[in-house]
Amino acid sequence: MQKSELLERDLRARMASGLGPWLAGHAPLMSLAHLILEANFNFLPVTFVLLIPKLGLTYGQIGTLALLASLSGTLSQPLFGWLSDRGDPRTIVIGGLAWGGVLMGLVGFMPSYAGLAVLLALAALGSAAFHPPAAALSALTEAGNRGRAMSLFSVGGNLGAAVSPALVGLALGVVGLSATAVVIPLSLATAVLLARQLRRIQLPARGHGGGDAHPIAPGGSMAALVAIVVVVGARSYFQLALMTYLPEWLRADGQSLAMAGAALAIFMVAVSVGSLFGGSLSDRAGRLPVIAASLVVMMAGHWLLLRLSGLPQMASVVLVGTMIGASFPVTIVLAQEAWPRSVGFASAMVMGLGWLPAGLGAWAVGHIADGSSLTAGLGSLLFVPLVGVAALGVYASVTRRKPAAV
Repeated sequence: MQKSELLERDLRARMASGLGPWLAGHAPLMSLAHLILEANFNFLPVTFVLLIPKLGLTYGQIGTLALLASLSGTLSQPLFGWLSDRGDPRTIVIGGLAWGGVLMGLVGFMPSYAGLAVLLALAALGSAAFHPPAAALSALTEAGNRGRAMSLFSVGGNLGAAVSPALVGLALGVVGLSATAVVIPLSLATAVLLARQLRRIQLPARGHGGGDAHPIAPGGSMAALVAIVVVVGARSYFQLALMTYLPEWLRADGQSLAMAGAALAIFMVAVSVGSLFGGSLSDRAGRLPVIAASLVVMMAGHWLLLRLSGLPQMASVVLVGTMIGASFPVTIVLAQEAWPRSVGFASAMVMGLGWLPAGLGAWAVGHIADGSSLTAGLGSLLFVPLVGVAALGVYASVTRRKPAAV
């Protein structure tokens, strides 16, 4: 029996005995850890504004950096998901948080493009290690409301991503690139706090087969899981490309560095708001309608973003971010339901391989911008959500042929 199954059985037994979820007291701390981890990585687009003149970067090179970090952080996630199902997920979560924070704190001190590329690729391993076991542990807090549980976990990460560009952007304007070092003590302090709390949890020993089948979808469907990975891939292609170039696009349009950072922060706050209600809404309205609506509205919002200015343009930023966030926890839950035999692996697939196209999106937009304009590069994102809609149709078709037991 997989460790994730044993954890959930232990959770249910404690709930039935009236003791409550054994992980519930740690849920806020897990959300805080997710906040700090995402804060470590999401100041990078604002930092590019200063790295461009320092290192002589082109838009294409920025896209390549994003691609390298994405490849490192996504291709390794299934491995970490597999390890979290068979080892101690607490150790992986703590180590990933500390590793990523320390290395990202050194971004502002890199003397060359090559050095920065190596650093980002190594730092991304910390994010890859953190996400699968953290998502699997968080999903166990509310077995009957997985959408709500993943929303709570997602909000922490999205809030971290939201405040990071604004706060670090302000610090960059005051002290320069050395401001990136601020994430090092924050990461290490959170890792120590997390270690002290999580070590009090006695994980059940791994079983040797047998046990009840998972209540969601015994056996699972790999075709359904792959379809959800494609949905997430389309969303991540769109999201990271927009995040990477939004500050520079606004700055080239005459906005200040602080305003460019604030716009990215507004975008990420909207993602947080969307993730807060998206999971809970899917528990009531259904997972597929929530994801389908978010993809269609996201496409319409991006069309408006490229054509408006001032407050209406910021409203479009909010709309796009909210729709991205609304689908985030729902796709993780769908992946876990599609492959319930190993929720760590399923989480890794959707958050790992699902994010593989993200770097490709930033790379493609950068090269289009070098050959034409940044507006043209961002315009190429308009029809990407349709790929996600098509994959969602495949998921619906597969699950109709093989209905899940609930």
